[in-house]
Amino acid sequence: MNILFISLLLNFMSIQDTVERLDHLKWKNRLVLYFPQNKKSRFDFSDSLKAEIQERKVAYFIFQGKDIVSNLPIRFSDSYQESILKRYKMGSKTDCLVLIGLDGGVKLKKELGLDWKLILKAIDSMPMRASEIKDN
Repeated sequence: MNILFISLLLNFMSIQDTVERLDHLKWKNRLVLYFPQNKKSRFDFSDSLKAEIQERKVAYFIFQGKDIVSNLPIRFSDSYQESILKRYKMGSKTDCLVLIGLDGGVKLKKELGLDWKLILKAIDSMPMRASEIKDN
C-alpha cells in the first residue's frame, strides 16, 4: 500500500514539474524561443553557456518541426504548439529568435540564428536583471 502511494505521489510530482504552457513560467523564467529554418539543426551548449543560461533563469525552446529541444521538461499539445508558432514566429521565412522577459513581454525579436551573446547582452541590460545582480 505504501509503495503504491509513493509511486502515485512521485508520478504526480513529475507531472507538476512538466511545463504545458509558456505562461506557467511567467515571473519564474525568461524565455528564449527559437524557430530555425533548418529543422535538422543540432545544438550543443558548452558548460559555461549552460551556467550563464541557468544564472539568468532562462528557459529555452527550440522548435524543430513537431520536436522541441528545451532545458525544461515540456508537454505542449499540438494545438498549443501551433498557437506559439502563430503568435511568435509570425510567418517568418528565416531563422527567428524571440526573447520574452520575466513579465511575459517580448523583449527582443530578430530574424537570425541562435545568438546567445546577443541574448545574454539583452538580458543583462534589463532592469530586473540589474536588480538581480545587485542583490547577489
